[in-house]
Amino acid sequence: MIQASQQPGLLYAVSSLAGVAPGARPPRAAQSAAAQALLEKLRLALPDGPASKAHARGMAAAAAAGAGCVGIDLEYRQPGRDIGAIAAWLLDQPAPDEASAYRVFTYREAYFKALGAWPTIDLLREVAQAGARDFQTSDGLNVRHEPIADAFVLTLLWSGSAAARRLAP
Repeated sequence: MIQASQQPGLLYAVSSLAGVAPGARPPRAAQSAAAQALLEKLRLALPDGPASKAHARGMAAAAAAGAGCVGIDLEYRQPGRDIGAIAAWLLDQPAPDEASAYRVFTYREAYFKALGAWPTIDLLREVAQAGARDFQTSDGLNVRHEPIADAFVLTLLWSGSAAARRLAP
């Protein structure tokens, strides 16, 4: 348990669903319940402020912040999926590579969850070129791209100066 004096400004957690192989398609309700359970755990440390949750193919993720905005997205790296075509449509040009394409796709989803609007093409292009795990966009938002279990991509987006802290599930 995190003591009140130690409360960070942003917490997130990721967990696989018990008994579900990565990439399997468990019922949507089970995945949503797993993401909600993670969020409730985060709320023990950060009871107020914005929150976001995501799930994909047997994995769940959640994030909570003390203030500002937060968005999280999780995507399964499906073999044979033409993520490059999706990213090219979003960018109005080809993505540099598959990793960039997943960054663009998950950033777009996390941005919408955080701000309730879609990012501009210029922001998406900026994200496509960003190779760092952690960076700040030109509009001042913090971004973390993190591979999860070699089969998923997580993007966390938040405002403010707080550092992101991942908790064990």
